[in-house]
Amino acid sequence: MRSTLHPLTAHVSSLLAAGYSRNPNVEIVGSYFPGWMIALAVGVALSFAAHSLLRRQRLHYAMGHPAVIYPGMVLLFACLCWLCFFA
Repeated sequence: MRSTLHPLTAHVSSLLAAGYSRNPNVEIVGSYFPGWMIALAVGVALSFAAHSLLRRQRLHYAMGHPAVIYPGMVLLFACLCWLCFFA
């Protein structure tokens, strides 16, 4: 009996399933923290640093409404951190 799956489908599905081989927990001083929590903390810290840099350059008034911009920065930095270190 001939298989109905295309060979490319089998390769793509095996590559997608390979992403689940690692545990995204990080050990810090004997306790395991989820990777998303660390990425969120790094995102908040980088957003605070960006805010300080923007205030120093006097560009924070041109950014737009802070209630939209800064949570967006946190999300951007947290996702970038997750992709760089945990994915």
